[in-house]
Order: sequence, then structure tokens, then C-alpha cells
Amino acid sequence: MKSQFIITLCLLLSSINAFAEQWYHVELIVFEQLDTVTDEQWPQMERVSNTEISTATMLSPKMATPLIQAAKNETLSEAASHLNQSTHYQVHYHKAWQQPIMQKGQEEAVSIHSDNEIIEGNIRLYKATYLHAKLDLWLKQNMMHVSSWSDASPDGIDISELPRNPNLKESRRIRSKKVHYFDHPKMGALLKLTPIETPVAVEIDKELLETFSLPTEATPTVSE
Repeated sequence: MKSQFIITLCLLLSSINAFAEQWYHVELIVFEQLDTVTDEQWPQMERVSNTEISTATMLSPKMATPLIQAAKNETLSEAASHLNQSTHYQVHYHKAWQQPIMQKGQEEAVSIHSDNEIIEGNIRLYKATYLHAKLDLWLKQNMMHVSSWSDASPDGIDISELPRNPNLKESRRIRSKKVHYFDHPKMGALLKLTPIETPVAVEIDKELLETFSLPTEATPTVSE
């Protein structure tokens, strides 16, 4: 079965590429800015479900595969604590994971979903000449009553019925071991990547992969 052979080969090649790349501890905080007032009209919520790629095809911070491993929050815990203690911010998402950073075009999107369902989106991390991060995050505030938002714009225009789904969409060059801040009138994100050794679980998978041999030729089906 040629199709199965091709799928298996692609998965193996992806795994081999992952083993060869530098792994990073990735930690991300996404928070709401509570004290900003603006008359900007945010995109309709329906656009969240119409992203270019399905969330079913994305990696998840909870997964344990050769391309991603779950991890504990480490590097941004103090920053999250300071944000939560402030009356100006509310942290909705704070998670960490480990992954290899692939070359541009080979990277996989990692889905971002907060436990309270307020934050939804994805992040792509890749390497060109330098490391890059591409964030596409939504603050789904029209799912609930938000008393911290004004019903009037600075000009006194009623905006109570307008869509309230701010979208933080930004791509930029980043550096490892440095905290990067992504800003938006209604939300923000903190991101830090720290180089690490390849996880033990992935090294074990590598040993298993090295003992696996592909057939020299795909078995033809009857239709062939």
C-alpha cells in the first residue's frame, strides 16, 4: 500500500529532522489588559474557526511526541505572579512545553487554548537565519459579560453591540534566553525560549527509530 508507505516515510523523516534540531523550553503567557478603552471594531468571532489550518492538525503543549513534549512552567512564573497581582492585567494562559525549532517551512503550529476558553489561537516557532515567532491569538471576550470594558468609545459612541474579539497577530525575530513582549490594545503575550538538551523520552524514540527499517519497495495494491 503505497499511501501508507508514503505516510510512514514522511513521519519518519519528520522525526529524523526533529532529532537533528536544537530543542527549546518554550514558555508563553497571554493576558488581558483591563483598563484600556478604544472604539476599534474587532474581527468577528467566526474567523477563529476558519483559520488556514485545522486545530486537529496542530501540535499541543500536552502532547508527548518526537516533535513536542509537555513541560512545567519555569522561566516566567514570577512575571505571571506580578501580572496577576496587578489590577490592570489578568492572565488567562500560562503554559510551557519543549520542542525542536525547525527550519522555516518545516515548522508545525502549536495550538493555544486557555482553560477558561477565553484565549484561542496558535503559535509557530521556526528558524531562518535567526529564530522567529509567529503569534495568532484571539481574546474571546464576547462569550461572557465583561464589566471592565466601557460601552462607549472615547467619542461617546455606543459600542456595546460591536464584536469584541481582539486578535493579536504578529511575527517577529526573537532571541533565546530573552523575554519577548507582544503588545495589543486589549491583550498581550510574553514569550521566552531557552535552549535545552534533547528530552530523554525523545532520545529513546530515536533509538527505536534507528532499529526500524523501511521496506525497500512498497507493496502494490490490486488497483495498481
